[in-house]
Amino acid sequence: SASLRAAFGLGRSGKAKLVPWGITLIAIVPAAVAAAVSAIVPGGASPFNYDNYLWDMQIVFALFLAAQAPELVSSDQRHHVLSLYFSHALLRSDYALAKLAALAAALFVLAVAPMLVLFFGSVLVSADLVAALGDQVGNLAQVLGAPIIYAIPLSALGLAIAAWTPRRAYATGAIIAVFIVTAAVGAILAEATTGNVSRWAPLINPVVALDGTRDWLLGASVSDSGVAASRLPLPIFGLEAAAIALIAGAAVVWRYRRLAA
Repeated sequence: SASLRAAFGLGRSGKAKLVPWGITLIAIVPAAVAAAVSAIVPGGASPFNYDNYLWDMQIVFALFLAAQAPELVSSDQRHHVLSLYFSHALLRSDYALAKLAALAAALFVLAVAPMLVLFFGSVLVSADLVAALGDQVGNLAQVLGAPIIYAIPLSALGLAIAAWTPRRAYATGAIIAVFIVTAAVGAILAEATTGNVSRWAPLINPVVALDGTRDWLLGASVSDSGVAASRLPLPIFGLEAAAIALIAGAAVVWRYRRLAA
């Protein structure tokens, strides 16, 4: 769709492509380096794997959302073109959901690209490609599933913030602030408190909820994500991730149903 193309600056000037493709490159490079190191030093331990890669790239996802969520929605408000969209057969809710789907698809592409680099890198560095491919097939659920778990709630959250202002700078700053503040507050409370407050504090950070959901559905916990340390039942993280996606998505739809065109 046009919105998905816009998320990567396709069909626009080189300046519009600089940020999304630069962030995509940043997301892929560590995976490529890890694959190259594995080729040079067979059997060497890599700092990245299917379990921890997306967690370690959370700041990259935050930057992508901060840059591209306003690109998809703030400019339409700023340039007063919503009346043109809504004067046709396009429903306001359809517009909101189309923007959300486009941003989620873009974030999925950003997240799945390095996972595929890890996957094919693991295969290509092996002396027996067929056997290595057979060994890696079992990881496809993680390679494809984890990016979905991250993409949908984070995109809904980013778009719910960006949709409330026509000013791109305000939207960008607000998205970055939400990620920084929730991560900092969650980590501080988890370390500085005890008992139930310490156990539940990591859930303040939405990315912890996503990693817990990934752990629950697909694989092992990341040691520094706070999931294991909280000792909470994993379905709780899944419930929070679903709540983020549903509430933020509903907020986007609500916003456009009431926004003056």
